[in-house]
Amino acid sequence: MLTLTGLRLLNFLSFLFVLLARVVWHKTPTELPLAIMPAPFVDAVLGVLYTTLLIWCIRPVRSYPADRTLILDISGWFSLTMIGLGASSIVGPPWELVLMTVSFISLCLIYSKIQQHPNRSPWMRSPFSVFLAWSSVQILILPFRILRDFRFEELFGLSVSLWTSIMLIVFAGGVLVFSWFHSDWVFGVVMIWFYSGLFFNDRLTWTQEWITVIATVAVAIVTVVVFRRRQKIFSEQKTPVS
Repeated sequence: MLTLTGLRLLNFLSFLFVLLARVVWHKTPTELPLAIMPAPFVDAVLGVLYTTLLIWCIRPVRSYPADRTLILDISGWFSLTMIGLGASSIVGPPWELVLMTVSFISLCLIYSKIQQHPNRSPWMRSPFSVFLAWSSVQILILPFRILRDFRFEELFGLSVSLWTSIMLIVFAGGVLVFSWFHSDWVFGVVMIWFYSGLFFNDRLTWTQEWITVIATVAVAIVTVVVFRRRQKIFSEQKTPVS
C-alpha cells in the first residue's frame, strides 16, 4: 500500500509539472499559424484533459483491485510521459520533437497496458483516450512547425501544402483504424473536435477543406457505431440471466 501511495504521489507531482510547464512557463509562438493548426477554440479540450487526468491521479482506488494493479504497472511510464511532455514545452526545436516523441511512445505503452488489462474500471481508459488523441494531434503538427522554423519550403520535392494534404489523409486513416480496432469512441469524439477546428481555421485550401469534411464524417460514423456497439455489450453484461 505504501508503494501504491508513493507512486500515486509521483503521478500527481508529474501532473503538476506538466500543468506548470504547459500553462505557466510555456510561451505561445508568435509566428503565423500553420494551415494544419486548428482554430483556437479547440484548445478547450485542454480543460477536459487536465481535469480528467487530475481526477485519475487523486481518485480513490481501494475498491478496484484491477485498477491498483494497473497503477503499479504504468506509474513509471506515466511519469515519463508527463516529464517528457512538460520538458518539450520549455525547450525549443529540435529537442521539442525528441521529447514529445518520447512522451508519445510512453503514452502509447500506457494505453496498450490499460487496453489489455482485464476487469479495469471504465475510468481507467477514458482520460488516456483524451490524452492520446490530443498528443496525436500535437505529433501531427510539430514537424510542420519545425519545418517552418528552419525555413523549409518543400521536402523531398513536395511543397508544405501538399504534405499537409497527404498527412491529413494518412492521419484520418489512422484515426479510423484506431477508433474501430480499440472500440474507443472517446478518442473519436476528440478527433471530431479537432477536425471541426481545422475546418474553421481559415487557412486550408479548397482541397484540404474537403479532405477535412470527409474525414470528419467518416470519424463521426465510426464513433457512433463504436459507441452503440459498446452500449449494446454493456447492456448485455448487465442483463440478468433467467
